[in-house]
Amino acid sequence: MTDATDSELDAHGGWSGLIGDLMAGHDLGSEAAAAALREILRGEATDAQIAAFIVALRMKGETIDEVGGLVEAMMASAAPIVLPPGPEAIDIVGTGGAPSRRRHALNVSTMASFVAAGAGARVVKHGNRRASSTSGSFDLLEALGVAVELDGPGVARCVERAGIGFCFARSFHPAMRHVGPVRTQLGVPTVFNYLGPLSHPARVSRQVIGVSDPRVAPTVVGVLAARGAPRAMVVTGGDGMDEITTTGPSTLHELRDGRVATRPFDPGEVGLAVVSPEAVAGGDAATNAAIARRVLAGESGPHRDIVCLNAAAGLVVSGLVDDLGAGLAAAQRSIDSGAARGVLDALVAACADLAQ
Repeated sequence: MTDATDSELDAHGGWSGLIGDLMAGHDLGSEAAAAALREILRGEATDAQIAAFIVALRMKGETIDEVGGLVEAMMASAAPIVLPPGPEAIDIVGTGGAPSRRRHALNVSTMASFVAAGAGARVVKHGNRRASSTSGSFDLLEALGVAVELDGPGVARCVERAGIGFCFARSFHPAMRHVGPVRTQLGVPTVFNYLGPLSHPARVSRQVIGVSDPRVAPTVVGVLAARGAPRAMVVTGGDGMDEITTTGPSTLHELRDGRVATRPFDPGEVGLAVVSPEAVAGGDAATNAAIARRVLAGESGPHRDIVCLNAAAGLVVSGLVDDLGAGLAAAQRSIDSGAARGVLDALVAACADLAQ
């Protein structure tokens, strides 16, 4: 640890000044936020300073400038991934924090990624193991036989071979080890829930990002717009889910060419039935792997519907389709043709080859 007098935070009042400003409800500039995170990522902040900073920031409410500064600091410390030439990649990701995920997480975005890839999108998903939920994205991948701890060239090779790759956050943001224990001990959503998706190591900017807190969504889409994302969608399920839900209405914040349009969405708009939360529940990694295999094999029902709906959003931000209705039809064809299952099989084979 370094003494505050030796810190780049001196120009911003040190930790006590920053935290005091946040507690008083004052916004930080992007550079002050970035300086704080740089100190954290260098291992020069105490656990108490980290916890106080991220809790005070959350209680005040993060601004676009603050999150933008944090993203810049995250990206500067990340191990980059260089993708092979090809179409712009997409990412479909949930940010966690939904109370329902603590017991019945389904890993919708991970399953939707295979479906979107089967429909022609190039997918590079950034994620992690479970934190507070029953199954994280990378827990499911391991249960499906996918090697998760690949380096940048390994991820790029998977994208080249299978049209999809998965970046394990811990491998590409190693400095986050200084934050992990504090986040675990706090046990509540913080800015780090959505800093990960916004700090994609492959610099993917066409994203579907699910957030469970509707107050956060405008900030996240605002950061994407400020960073020049050509097409993105930030979504919140009306039931508190961090994805487009089929249990009722959702709110969609759609970014296109620098403009954000916000609107409600009901699954009936695309011909999907509204179902109970229990109908789209998941479980642990083994349970979710079994559900994923059934969905990719063509089983109909609520799990397929919610997966296809979120894959449809990915196809919209990819530019392959114009709207969710067309995206849903393409996602359904991806499954029914066997293309989505073929993507999983190709990814498992690519990972096996890399292990040799």
